[in-house]
Amino acid sequence: ETYSLRETVEKILNLCNHDYIAEIIIVVCKKTTPECLAVANELSSSYSKNVAIQVYCQKMPFVGMAYREAFDLAKGSHAVIMSADLETPPELLPKFIEMAKASPNDVITASRWLAEGSFDGYSKVKWLCNWIFQKMIAILFLCKNSDLTYGYRIFPVSLLRSIQWKETRHPFFLETGLVPLRLNIPIKEVPAKWKARTEGSSINSFWANFKYFKTALRIRVTPKKALIKCVNEIQP
Repeated sequence: ETYSLRETVEKILNLCNHDYIAEIIIVVCKKTTPECLAVANELSSSYSKNVAIQVYCQKMPFVGMAYREAFDLAKGSHAVIMSADLETPPELLPKFIEMAKASPNDVITASRWLAEGSFDGYSKVKWLCNWIFQKMIAILFLCKNSDLTYGYRIFPVSLLRSIQWKETRHPFFLETGLVPLRLNIPIKEVPAKWKARTEGSSINSFWANFKYFKTALRIRVTPKKALIKCVNEIQP
């Protein structure tokens, strides 16, 4: 991403009070294009006076590891996971922050299923499969959450660092929703409108989504103690 990365960062800084934004961590990898890296470095230099913007090259491969490494870098009390392709709309961040201030121990997540017409550019087959999967997961985990695969959430940093994360690829986003549920951490939802990216492409194929079932079953049967690194850091 280039222009979408720039727009993401600029919207974050324009929409949110800088008192609440400690830093922005842009995670890149060895395959990041020179154009994307140039934008990331430019943003890091341009906004250094107001908000610290760090460009970090991940050590281990795949998207799940990118976020897991970034968790250890976060300096604030809370961290938001989001993409740079505008499929995670920055317009929701002020609401995330407001709700996190009111309930600092909870997880706040975006949901594409709380309002009609929230999918723009989503195929009918994927829409139906997503809807069925969300219902199955809700039944399996005895919850009322409507969107557990959408990786757009704000967490207490202490929680992120306390969980024994296992997933390295795209099922990681499902893991970030299901593990807190298993640990009895409330997950509150905010309506979100999803719009397909106009730049870049996903490396997550349609058939790879079926690996989510394996992830869900693993988390459902894993004892709670095995899901965390340190019991004392988890809030009830």
